[in-house]
Formats: sequence, structure tokens, C-alpha cells
Amino acid sequence: MMNSERKIVFVLNTIGAGGIARVVTTFANQIAALGKYKVFLVVMHKKQSLYELHPNIQVIQNQAQRKPGGKLGYILNAAIFIRKTIKQIGNCTVIVNGEWLNSFVYLCLKGLVNDVYLADHSNPQRSGQSPFPLIDGWVYPRVRGVLVLSEAAKQKVAKLYGQKNILVLDNPVLFPEKLELPRKQAIICMGRLSREKGQDVLLKAFAKTNNNWELWFLGDGPIKGELEALAVTEGVADRVVFLGMQQNTALYLNQASIYVMPSLTENFPMALIEAMSIGLPCIATNCMPWRKDDDFIKDGINGIKVLVGNPEILATAIDALVYDEQLRALIGQNAANIKQQFDIDKTVKKFIAYVI
Repeated sequence: MMNSERKIVFVLNTIGAGGIARVVTTFANQIAALGKYKVFLVVMHKKQSLYELHPNIQVIQNQAQRKPGGKLGYILNAAIFIRKTIKQIGNCTVIVNGEWLNSFVYLCLKGLVNDVYLADHSNPQRSGQSPFPLIDGWVYPRVRGVLVLSEAAKQKVAKLYGQKNILVLDNPVLFPEKLELPRKQAIICMGRLSREKGQDVLLKAFAKTNNNWELWFLGDGPIKGELEALAVTEGVADRVVFLGMQQNTALYLNQASIYVMPSLTENFPMALIEAMSIGLPCIATNCMPWRKDDDFIKDGINGIKVLVGNPEILATAIDALVYDEQLRALIGQNAANIKQQFDIDKTVKKFIAYVI
């Protein structure tokens, strides 16, 4: 089969927002731009894409909406949608993205497609991320291959499931444009507003700082209301700005003076890498101990590391940067070197060579 006829299908939960959606749409855009492959996004939950998509990408979204009490019916509908859609697409390579979808989609396609790959974005030191651990134990050894984000994740998948064809592959990073905008006295945190991201810890830390800066949250999510209430409780609501979801994240990153990643758990924090790439001095929790010397932040050199879930230590780190402009400049300058670690063209070529 010629490359021009090869079909690559990404299955994911949503293209509305979120880390997986950003990773998948970036891969899809880059591959579609090559003009050698037909690229499909098969989406389980219909939403307008937050991310711009290449015109050659075909998006197929499940039109069904889950109704209260209709879980079983929705699961059946999802299974029919997946199988029917892939059958209509025809001979293809399928890459499933998301621990909630991986085993489910494989079972839906059993006997229909041989080339099924799983993109496992899970944290190698965190359990309970998949709702189907027993089924995973049967599915993972039978798929064509598994993509992971670290050597620790590779070892975990190999040990748990006996899968031998595992590829460690970086997420495709598109660096935001460096804009010549005046920096404001603002601390920014970008990402989905959810418990594992630790924004509540950041808010409590911000309330303990000794400065009059603003705190910007760039993103949206299920705990936005709780965070707004917490800002009131902590007495900082007048200095906390919820920017919501924005396509042009570079506009806000380039105006802030400090970036904070307060996450309780991460695997490949693209938002942190993007902030570092434009020279923002960053503070991040040490939530990825398995990366060891390969962690993105080298404490005191290109960023500051703090303990997970500790508002007091985080507040001290924030004030250390707020009141030391020279330190901000030095750390920011070193942080920008992160761009040398990632080459999106090489990442995409490695991905294609693995799945095709």
C-alpha cells in the first residue's frame, strides 16, 4: 500500500480542551501537513475544537449525548459508534488516546482492525487512572504497541502487561511565539482547573505571599467555582483573575512575570515547557520524581522546585522571585534553553515510523 493511501486514525475523548486533545491535534496537524497520509480524528464526545485543525483532517464525532441514568445505553451507543466509524474508514492504523478509552476501544474493534496502538498518558507512579485494570491486563499485551512518555512508564507497562513493543516518545511541543510585550506584575498558571493540578494549593500560597501582584489562571475546568470561592475566603479575590480558555495563550504568557505549576501529579507538562520556552521564570512542584536527572526543572538553575501540596514553601518561592528581578532574569534565560531539547519534526517522524 502506498503512503498516499495510508489512513491514520486517532481516537480520543474530546477535542474541546485538555492535554490529550492538544497532543493529539498537534500530531494530527503535523502529519496531515505532510500530505502523505489521510488523517482522521474519531471523537467520543461532540465539542467544538479549541485547537485549529488542518483542513485535510477529517473529524468524526459521536452525536449521542449521555442522559441521566442512561450509562449502559450510552456505552452501547459508543461501542456501535466506534466500530461503525472505523469500518466505514476502512483499512487503517488506529491510535487510542486515554486510559479510559484504551481497552474499551480495542475491544470494540476486535476482529476488525489489527493495527491498534495505545497511547498511555498515565503517571507511572499513580494507580487507579484506568477504570478497567483487569481488562487492561488482557488488552495491553495484545495490541500492536504502546506509546508512553518516560522510561519509568515503559518499565511499568512492560512489567504489568508483558508488552514488548513499547515506544518512549515525547509529546509534540509547539513553542509559543515570543512577543515583545511589557511584563506585568502577574503570576500565571495554565491548565485545566481540576484537583490534580493543585490550583487550590497555589491560591492558598498566593494568599500567604507578601506582595501586591496578581494571580492569573489560564484555563477552565470543574473546580473553577471552588477556586473562585476559595479566593474570596483567602481574601485575595480582587487580585485573582480567571482568564478562561484562550486560543492565543502566548498573549498572556508573554505578559506575566512568573509561571507556577502547582500540580499534585504530572507526566509531561506541556504548559510548563511552553512557559519556559519564552523565558518565564518558573516554579514547579517535584511531582515527577521518576524523571530524576531528566526532569524539566533543574532546581535553582532554570527554575525552582517545591514540595507537592505545601502552600508555605510555595509562597516563599514566589516571593523569592517577586523581590529579586535579577534572579527572575537569570532563571528565565536558562529556562528558555528548554527549546533545544525538543524537535517536533523528529518527534513526528519517530511516531510515524513506529505506527506505520
